Amino acid sequence: MKKTPIISLLFCLLLTSCSKPTDIFSSYEEAQSALISLNTALSAQPNSQVTQLSNEQLPFTDAYLERRHAIYQQLMQMQLSAEQTNQVNYLVIAERFPERYFAWPAQTNVLANMLTMAKNDAQYKNIEQWLRFVESQLEAAEQSNLKLNKVEHSYLKKYVQQAINRTNTPVELNAALSELNNYLADYKPRGSIGLSGLANGSQWYQSKLNYFANAVLSPLEWLSRIDSKFKSMQSQKQQTTVEASNASQLTTLLLTDSKIAGLDWLTGYTLLPLRANASQLEPADELLYMAMMETDLGVHYHAWTLSQARLNLLKRLNISEEEATLLVEDILFYPGQAFSFAPQLLN
Repeated sequence: MKKTPIISLLFCLLLTSCSKPTDIFSSYEEAQSALISLNTALSAQPNSQVTQLSNEQLPFTDAYLERRHAIYQQLMQMQLSAEQTNQVNYLVIAERFPERYFAWPAQTNVLANMLTMAKNDAQYKNIEQWLRFVESQLEAAEQSNLKLNKVEHSYLKKYVQQAINRTNTPVELNAALSELNNYLADYKPRGSIGLSGLANGSQWYQSKLNYFANAVLSPLEWLSRIDSKFKSMQSQKQQTTVEASNASQLTTLLLTDSKIAGLDWLTGYTLLPLRANASQLEPADELLYMAMMETDLGVHYHAWTLSQARLNLLKRLNISEEEATLLVEDILFYPGQAFSFAPQLLN
């Protein structure tokens, strides 16, 4: 008996079930709220009403991905503004890329967020299974030439060690945490810190540039524009303020009110290109985002090292080495976001 047609049929049925919405949203705002709830473990909102941890909220599991995909599909059928449509298209394109293999994004302590919501033994069991899932996904990723960079690796090790050292971490998680800790101790991160070091990473990065800049230009074309802009700017360094934050530098700068307009937890649920376009930048901020765009391309396209990226920021900006390190990590965790200011600064 030939198994291939049966497997193909089952796969098709799975795809059909994945794309079938579990509920119907009457508005963009309802779909947006569903995504915010779904992503609570990734980005807990200050006024969130979510107090329970469901299977769908375990990041990048099959249940999570199916739910997110269904929401995206419904959004694609709605009448949306141009900015909203662009973001939905960007998020749907991102589904093709290897994000799902990295179930614990290093810029957020997912475990700590989960533990604030877990209320019973069953939910602690879900967290235990998710920790094992994180390890299994990293193992699967290695088979596809996908590895964490050394900054991501360092942060995950720190989060796991913090959980092991806490006295209030549920004992049910001890074994899974210990196994993940041992796995990460032996893990060899990839040499390149930028997206170009991942399989399909260059295409993933290009999709980010296209969305945030709202223009389709190659990295080399952007570099040419940035170089020309720097030559036309005053050479004197401006004092720049850089602070540690749980969000990207852009969302920290732009989230000046409580309105949540977007769909992506990585942008603080803000339509960054729209908000950036409406922002009036001081000379110091113009210089900051020019330097961040240049360094972003250096890291994710030219495969700069951490040291090269820091040195470039120190050359361009009046900042300390510690502040330069914060900016480099921001660029690593939020590729392309600085290009939200490209229409304002580079056209």
